[in-house]
Amino acid sequence: MALTSKGEVYTWGNGDHGKLGHGSGKKVSTPQLLEKLVGQKVVLVASYNEHTACLIEPFLVTQGGTNRIAPGTMVPISAGFLHDMKEMINNDEYSDVSFIVEGRPIYALRAVLAKRCDHFAAMFRSGMRECEEGVKIPIPNMSYAVFLLILEYLYTDSVKIQLEHAVELYIASDLYQLAVLRDMCCMVVRRGVGSDNAAILLQTAHEAHCQGMKDIAMEYIVSNFDVISKSDGIKAVSHGLLLEILSLRP
Repeated sequence: MALTSKGEVYTWGNGDHGKLGHGSGKKVSTPQLLEKLVGQKVVLVASYNEHTACLIEPFLVTQGGTNRIAPGTMVPISAGFLHDMKEMINNDEYSDVSFIVEGRPIYALRAVLAKRCDHFAAMFRSGMRECEEGVKIPIPNMSYAVFLLILEYLYTDSVKIQLEHAVELYIASDLYQLAVLRDMCCMVVRRGVGSDNAAILLQTAHEAHCQGMKDIAMEYIVSNFDVISKSDGIKAVSHGLLLEILSLRP
């Protein structure tokens, strides 16, 4: 197990009983990023026998029988704060820029977008038409629901990702250079892929040129081909992809 200076945890070795947290009971020879902790800053790890523990920032210490935030750590974000920030998303009263997505307006605050996303910061500094007051900025090739998820992540640093949106949100987060959100989408697909949806996920990811998602779905299908080949979902897979699957089978 290794803890990086950025608070990321990598595990390798014998993962029986799930003690290493990388989702496999098999022995892993190369370090694997612990995906369940992506987006968290781990400050301390401890591993013994069949158990592993990770402490994330902020953390509590006990003083005189009372739990207190340890000195030098951040105060946890409250549910009230997250609720207030969500209330500002797509709210015309708290906006100074608007976007047109699938023919519908979405409202936002430039300062939040620019501070949280280099893509928007560059857009608003460019001196182009998007910088002008009152201009509605078109967002092509993106659904209304997914753009709102992007805004929710930028405003709150968290978002609930449904499997149905994971591929498109992955593409959007890659476009806006939001690496943590992109990795979260991969985690959602990895956890949600199954015999009933793997084939459709594979075809969707392939058509969207989404290699990360394609690799996850492909790995699952190759490992479970005997089951998936008998499912209705396999009909969604193109001839070319089917040949690719067969070529990867042992």
